[in-house]
Amino acid sequence: MTINNTPGVRVFLAFAAALLLALVVLGVYGGVQIITADNGPKAQPQGTESSVTRQPTAQENKGGDGSTDGPKTLTAEEANAALPVKENLPPGPSGWSVFDDDHHLAQEDHELSDCLADGTMFENDVPKDGGGGYLTAWFRIYACSSPARAAALFDEFDPTDKGTAIPLPPLGNERTAFAFGGDSSKAATSLVRMGTVVVKLDYYWFGSLPAHQDRITQLTRVAAERVQRALAST
Repeated sequence: MTINNTPGVRVFLAFAAALLLALVVLGVYGGVQIITADNGPKAQPQGTESSVTRQPTAQENKGGDGSTDGPKTLTAEEANAALPVKENLPPGPSGWSVFDDDHHLAQEDHELSDCLADGTMFENDVPKDGGGGYLTAWFRIYACSSPARAAALFDEFDPTDKGTAIPLPPLGNERTAFAFGGDSSKAATSLVRMGTVVVKLDYYWFGSLPAHQDRITQLTRVAAERVQRALAST
């Protein structure tokens, strides 16, 4: 093929060379972009969180069930009103009587920080050979400033050596009941935490533990249900 060396041909050849160079540059740039995109980090959708990698914290496990947890707290008046009255108590050998309804508290209850305490105590006469005795049910309510503070108080009241466990139905966020000294014990304690509130029952009796387990369970349920209603109404 013969190419004449004329001005028109030279212009055409210069244009063709510039076009070829532009195509080469664009091809190299596009290849670099493709390689960079393949090797770069993958974009993550916003507003989502992996349910596999996130584990609940210890404090979250100490939280509540939604109905009694969160900001719901009791005032001193509401805590007092949530305490059981004798008409709420299951029958005993004789009728229950109020031993002390004037804020019956332990010494350490007055020293608690971030928790209001209130309590009341009931007695039930127990006839027995050689004299009489009493069943005693001592209720205390601790209305704390937060679920975390109530959980910490529950742990303080919950000893590592509990003696004989007493079964409780599902109540609140945390619960436990135990008797010291086994079947020969004359004292038992139950604890229930419902969100920001801890309910404590100390129960004293004469006789064997098996004869009193059902009553301990019933008394604990009565107190827990009254607190739950008080929390639901705040």
